[in-house]
Amino acid sequence: MKPIRLDMKYFGPFEDESIDFSSIKDSMFLISGRTGSGKTMIFDAITYALYGTLSTSDRMEGSVRSQFATDSDISRVKLTFEIRGSQYTVERTLSYQKEGRKTPVPPKAAIYDQEGEVLEGSINGVKEKVLGIIGLDADQFRQILILPQGEFKRLLVSSSESKQEILRTLFRTERFVHFEMRLNELKKEKLKSIELVESRVEELFSTLSANGDAELQKLIDAEYPTAAKRIEVIEEIGTTLGNRYRMLEEALQKLKQEATSLRETISRRERHNEQALKLASTKQELKDHEENAASIERLETAVRQYRKVKTVEYELRSEQDLIKQKEELETRLNTIDTGLKELETSGEALRQTLDKISRYREGYTKLVKWINSTERFVEDPRFRDMDGVLQSKMKERQNLASDIKAQEAKLAEVRQEDDSIHWEHAESEILRNELSASVAECRKMREWIERENKSAGYDGKKQTLEKEITELRKKMEDTETAIKKIQEDTGSMYSPEDKVHIEHLAGHLKKDGECPVCRQTVSVLPVARDYMSEEDEAELRALETKKQECGNALETAEKNLGIVDGILGSMERYDTEKLEKELEAEERHQNEVRKKIDDNHKRYDRKKQLDEEMRRLESSISDNRIRMNNAENAVEQQKSLKKEFSEQTQFETCEEFQREFQARQQKVSRYEKQQEEAEQERQRYREEKSRLEENRAAARRQLSEMSGQLEENTRVIDDFLKDNEFAGRNVLFSILKNTDVNEDEERIRAYHTQKDILKSRINDLESVLESTEEIPVEEDREKLSVLDKEIETKTNDNARLYARMQHNGNIKEKISDFAEKHEAELGEVDELVELVNAVSGKNEQKVSLERFVLTYYLDRILHIANIRLLEMTSHRYELRRSTGKSNRKTGLDIEVFDFYNNRARHISSLSGGETFQASLTLALALNEALQQESGGISLDTMLIDEGFGTLDPETLDMAISTLIELQTSGKMVGIISHVEELKERMENILEVKAVNERSTANFK
Repeated sequence: MKPIRLDMKYFGPFEDESIDFSSIKDSMFLISGRTGSGKTMIFDAITYALYGTLSTSDRMEGSVRSQFATDSDISRVKLTFEIRGSQYTVERTLSYQKEGRKTPVPPKAAIYDQEGEVLEGSINGVKEKVLGIIGLDADQFRQILILPQGEFKRLLVSSSESKQEILRTLFRTERFVHFEMRLNELKKEKLKSIELVESRVEELFSTLSANGDAELQKLIDAEYPTAAKRIEVIEEIGTTLGNRYRMLEEALQKLKQEATSLRETISRRERHNEQALKLASTKQELKDHEENAASIERLETAVRQYRKVKTVEYELRSEQDLIKQKEELETRLNTIDTGLKELETSGEALRQTLDKISRYREGYTKLVKWINSTERFVEDPRFRDMDGVLQSKMKERQNLASDIKAQEAKLAEVRQEDDSIHWEHAESEILRNELSASVAECRKMREWIERENKSAGYDGKKQTLEKEITELRKKMEDTETAIKKIQEDTGSMYSPEDKVHIEHLAGHLKKDGECPVCRQTVSVLPVARDYMSEEDEAELRALETKKQECGNALETAEKNLGIVDGILGSMERYDTEKLEKELEAEERHQNEVRKKIDDNHKRYDRKKQLDEEMRRLESSISDNRIRMNNAENAVEQQKSLKKEFSEQTQFETCEEFQREFQARQQKVSRYEKQQEEAEQERQRYREEKSRLEENRAAARRQLSEMSGQLEENTRVIDDFLKDNEFAGRNVLFSILKNTDVNEDEERIRAYHTQKDILKSRINDLESVLESTEEIPVEEDREKLSVLDKEIETKTNDNARLYARMQHNGNIKEKISDFAEKHEAELGEVDELVELVNAVSGKNEQKVSLERFVLTYYLDRILHIANIRLLEMTSHRYELRRSTGKSNRKTGLDIEVFDFYNNRARHISSLSGGETFQASLTLALALNEALQQESGGISLDTMLIDEGFGTLDPETLDMAISTLIELQTSGKMVGIISHVEELKERMENILEVKAVNERSTANFK
């Protein structure tokens, strides 16, 4: 990710500022400016645009809204950045509390692609989109791409637990912790499953049935170590119960055979007794049935009469209906004749009404013609308030003329004042240049004073070093004198440590013998030897150590003195008192120029206001003249409309015309309505007359046909009465009223059918019975009952035994299935427990999976960091992961190995400059390691806030060279620092200036 352009509006000290990074996107640059000018705010703006948070975790969003922003001003940050060849723009507005509003104005966010298309427009949507594009969250971005002031050395000096959280977040190793937790949960689930299986097996075994056998019950109640042993016991119980079941089954079969034979005998005897009883009953039923013979004969006579009269039923009912219809038809003919006479009377009145309407036809036509010619004046809204509109337009014309006169007078006054104000652009430009030159001169004087103060500090440091060197040389001379004195006092004495070796060698020397060391002939044996006392030797060693320490300190002091002399030799010296007087005079001059500029600005602002006022008045006069011209045209139009109205309608006012128009329109409507009603009435008259005449003709035809049909029916009925002995038509109708004929016929048939059935049944029973006497069966039934009860008891016993055997068999199958599953799961659990122990650190190395991964990443980061750190510290320091024992689980402590002393030191023992070196190399290594690990993350930028002020010139040069090397690999490197030497080394400087609490930023 590389920033291309940053826009800030009311953000921190920036009112409306844009910074273009496109020209230095592959370079290193310095952000320079005095303390409090807003340098760090640039990093805050970049971080806030991307993530909605600031570059340091201890600052809140509300702290960066500009203090000079009003309630109507919106604080906004807009960042265009490039990543993997694509450009994106993200824009955010800050939340702030508006006066008079209970709740804060909410923040907003949006992200666009290179073509300006909106990718996301919500706070959460932008957050997710940025995370997807960059691949880092806010904490990772601050830790890797931005090294904030105060958090620069966080990774180096943090505790082991803090490093774990940092590295866990950056390298996402929490997945290994989740993996360990999931394995533990899986282990618990598996162990619980095994316990459930064992519990279920025991529960199933306890439900075995012994069928009341005490010995078998003892087998069930006993304890068994394995499921296989339980299965053997189940098989033994099953064998015993199976033998008992077969014995019960054989006894039951014998009882069933005996009961079957007895049941057949009883069945035969019961059938005989049943048939004898049925024969007697049937004979009595036949006798009772024949007692109804007389009533059946009467029914047969009535049915025959009904069937005979039924043959003329149609003629009888037709004759009756035709007589009634003939009477109704004659009455209808009389009603139609009466209606025709009344219709002729109403027709005469209708003809008189039509004659009256035709007489008014000519007046109606004239009214319609007038209405059609004047109707447009009613519908057109322009004629409704002609006089009112005309008066309004005339008054508007008068008011506009008055306004134009007043505005022209005001314009003359403004022009007069504008001509009296003197302002020239050249004069303002001269004053601005003079002020800029004065500011530059003041800044240069302050820099000279600051440099001289710094040089004075080096003077003091030089005096201190010279004094220190003098003292060290004196101390070293005194030490050398003391050493010489001891050496002179002890002479040729040997040290106590050499005594053993010398005496041992002397013991092997013999006169004229060979020396065991040099192999030469010994001519003279050594005399008695003197040795130094332990006190003399200790004093001599202490003095030599003191001499060495003084020498080292002297060498360091002389080296530092040489550095200070070099710095002082390269510095230009100034007269501070003279510079301060000149600065005071220049500042006075600067204030005078500023006052002139302010006066000039006031004249310019007033002249600008007057010019704006003149433009506004001229524009207003022009607009009013246009409106006045429009008003005059409107007056003429209204007069023309009024003239046209009067000529066409012959009325002066629209109200009189509309009243007359409505009155005439109502007359026309009444005439049209009367005409329409008369025509409708005439049509109804014609239709009614035609209908009555048609109905009269149809009724006469129907009456003629009905009379002929009535004569024919009367003849048929009279012939039937003559042939049969019935006393008139009323008797025939009474016979036809019998509606139960079908039921009577059914009773007759049923009587004869039942009689024949009973006779046939008696004949059948008499043919099969040998005897009509009943045979006794009670004794056989009692025997059968005893047998059935015994069979039922044995059947239930056998069924219960079989059910228990089946139950035991099912339990055996279930326990067998559980045993197989149990054995398989035990093997899985053993493997799972072994895996859990390895992942969680319960192993020989006592290292968990996450700890192993974290130490791998830390070792890798330290390896990369040491390549630069060794070079920057002249191969003195190397960062190492502490391998000492610790009660903490993570083991991620860092220590520094000092090759000069050949021992490890705690990281806190480093000086400020050394700590910065280690922190910088560690941060660069972390950046590289993370980019190597996450191929999709593009880490093309590094922004560093402060830290270089603790470095000496040589180390500063090494740190800058390291960053330049990093920049040449394609990274953008930005640095915030007050170190003057950096300005001299940097080609690109983003200078942040603050004037009246408002800052600007420009590359120079």
